[in-house]
Amino acid sequence: MVYRLNKSLYGLKQAPRAWYSRFSTFLQTLGFTEAKSNTSLFIYHHGGETAYLVLYVDDIVLTACSESLLQCIITTLQKEFAMKDLGLLHHFLGFTIEPRPSGLFLHLRQFTCDILERAGMTDCKFCSTPVDT
Repeated sequence: MVYRLNKSLYGLKQAPRAWYSRFSTFLQTLGFTEAKSNTSLFIYHHGGETAYLVLYVDDIVLTACSESLLQCIITTLQKEFAMKDLGLLHHFLGFTIEPRPSGLFLHLRQFTCDILERAGMTDCKFCSTPVDT
């Protein structure tokens, strides 16, 4: 028997392209535009409201100028796609994100510690290097 698929299946090599195309097309119907400098960044401008969405494979980081706009976008995305809101951003692509009064602080401390542990260098002593900070 031969089956004809109407959509690509997860795991096929063209599946990521099909997913990106489907997701970006839906975002554009909502009024988002794709950033020219980075195809994974989508920007929404409507009146005085702005939202930014970053798509990396199947991970999404979304921020907006108001809580109401943020919730509206999340609800709309959840109606179209099976997804869940994980709350405030803590980790993304190896970065740890910490909110600070002046903004967000991004660091790779855990990633660095993991590398040192794999290399067996967690008990090594540090030393100064002649580099400007």
